[in-house]
Amino acid sequence: MQKAITPAQSRAHVQAGYDRMAGYVVRADDVAFATTPAQLFEVHGLGYPGSPFSPDAPYLDLLRFESGPQLQYRDVPGYIVPLWWLRHSRVTPGAELVRVFADGSTTLLARYGDVGTAWSVTQLGHRPALASLSRCVGPVAKWHSAYLEADVVDGGHTVVLALANPPLAETGFQQAPSGRWFRRVPREDVSELFELDLTARWNGLSVRVVDQWQDAQRYVVARISHLGDDLDHAEHLRLDRVEAGVYEAVVYAAELTDIQTNQVVPHTWAPGPAAGLRRPTVQAR
Repeated sequence: MQKAITPAQSRAHVQAGYDRMAGYVVRADDVAFATTPAQLFEVHGLGYPGSPFSPDAPYLDLLRFESGPQLQYRDVPGYIVPLWWLRHSRVTPGAELVRVFADGSTTLLARYGDVGTAWSVTQLGHRPALASLSRCVGPVAKWHSAYLEADVVDGGHTVVLALANPPLAETGFQQAPSGRWFRRVPREDVSELFELDLTARWNGLSVRVVDQWQDAQRYVVARISHLGDDLDHAEHLRLDRVEAGVYEAVVYAAELTDIQTNQVVPHTWAPGPAAGLRRPTVQAR
């Protein structure tokens, strides 16, 4: 898949180590003919009101990545290529941040290894900061009776386990250059593998909870990402508009209603040999 990245998001990836993505995306093969910022501006539909993009820009940044369970097809009239909507998700293993210049040339800015190794910057000569982990977004694995942030690699045969701090007892973890601790284990060593899908309503707006933490007063706060198509409502509630259709905010968790917790389990994460792609299943937890 391919997604146009705003200048602010590009800086967040290569400087702050931001490992999330959301919004409208297309198949890279469908837009392979678009090789300049002006052409990419057209095929990605970047001329929306308030857009930070320009068809005359000297370059445009793209995120190219493998599809994941939070991708949904959207039938949007007026687009010249098929369009998908990506709910707020963690960047998938092997994703690349590419800069396309006006003369049609490209350069690789950064590559995302996995949740353990995070971003590796190729052009700017420094390593980005490390984003915090969240079990609300991205795969979670149960290993040795503990739930850990994870990624599925090697065609579904290997699971990467990640920790923000050095493990207290378990051996076999190593520290990546990013600073995060990780370990690769065979898929059969993991007893559960799923992505948590925590949804709720905030002031009547359908949202996905993508982070939770305690503030200085020890109140639980949550970062929410808009789920539905009620953009007028999201604007009325003054959520931050990240880009076209993507609205987010930080709210008190006590303000959330109709909370639902589900487990998304793509077929390719199941134990045993990887099979053909199928629709993900959603299980109530």
